Amino acid sequence: MSDEDYEWERYIDEEVESSRPRDSKVDEVKEVLLGSFLGKDAGEVVYYGRQLEVQLERQYFHWITKRGLNELKAEGAIAFTQKQLGDVTAHFYRPRRHRYPNRQINESIGLIREFSASDFTRALGHNGEQLADAGFARIGFRILDENFRAVGDKKWTESRHNLDRLIERDGIQYAIEIKNQLGYIDQTEFETKLAMMVFFGVRPMFIARMMPKNYINDVFKAGGFCLLLGDQHYPLLAAGLAKRVRDTLGLPTHAVKALPDTALKRFETFHQRLAAKGTK
Repeated sequence: MSDEDYEWERYIDEEVESSRPRDSKVDEVKEVLLGSFLGKDAGEVVYYGRQLEVQLERQYFHWITKRGLNELKAEGAIAFTQKQLGDVTAHFYRPRRHRYPNRQINESIGLIREFSASDFTRALGHNGEQLADAGFARIGFRILDENFRAVGDKKWTESRHNLDRLIERDGIQYAIEIKNQLGYIDQTEFETKLAMMVFFGVRPMFIARMMPKNYINDVFKAGGFCLLLGDQHYPLLAAGLAKRVRDTLGLPTHAVKALPDTALKRFETFHQRLAAKGTK
């Protein structure tokens, strides 16, 4: 993974977001947001934009929630504060009646600054890879290559992207992309890396905290598998930070020694079905 893979706290560029067709779900999420989250009866609360995207992701794609927030902001239905933290732009939303949000915003900014520091985001990426490597070994997969752009005599030359791991068991190979981040993998990057996997003629696999259903469907149609973990995994030495982020921002951050057996079992079951069919 390169450094740019870890810039996951950057919000979708306004121009890119506005290019998406408007979805009727935007009106739904606006009603939800103006209910218990940011409505007149919500109290003196302040939400970091990513909090709301994650908290509502079971019902709405992240970009739907983001567009709903932007429309509510433009309509003057909610109050908005933007803070620039180096390369990271943090967006905060609150009910209009909440006139003194600075203490809450500053508390959130302190945490955002910690977990978006470049050294730490690199550590998150490496930790995700190490957890995956140990998990592969536990269920009998061999790692054939790391950070690769070629498989056999096939070399990817369309871009400078690489893939995180090439693994094999029972004669079936998988190209793996690992994303230990809160937000979705960037759409262009996702499409490029899936195209690489298909080009190499191996099974595609993405390991991520969360992915939208349309990404998952694209991987499935390509004969691959998405292992969704639900949580972002901090290094063990950062367990205290994970707890502060979880308690203060309500984000699913945990420090774990290993990937859950239940998650690995989902992948192993998928693999065993392929092996039983004799497909590669």
